[in-house]
Amino acid sequence: MTDSLSDILGKRQYSEPPEVAIIKEFVKSEIGETPKVSVSGGNFYVLISSSAAAGNLRFKLFQLQRSLGHAHKIIIRVQ
Repeated sequence: MTDSLSDILGKRQYSEPPEVAIIKEFVKSEIGETPKVSVSGGNFYVLISSSAAAGNLRFKLFQLQRSLGHAHKIIIRVQ
């Protein structure tokens, strides 16, 4: 009659949005670092390890935004 939480969640297939893969590939090719990317409320949070890399990515943010479409906001954070 009732399913346990592990049974319900175990049946779901989780996959990352295609935008996350695009962001990771772009940052890897431009900065040389694979970032951690999270999605919250329609915003993409890109977690970078150093402020120098984040500053460098900031200059290329418009190019990344155009490749994703202007529907989402990209926020850069230093870990």
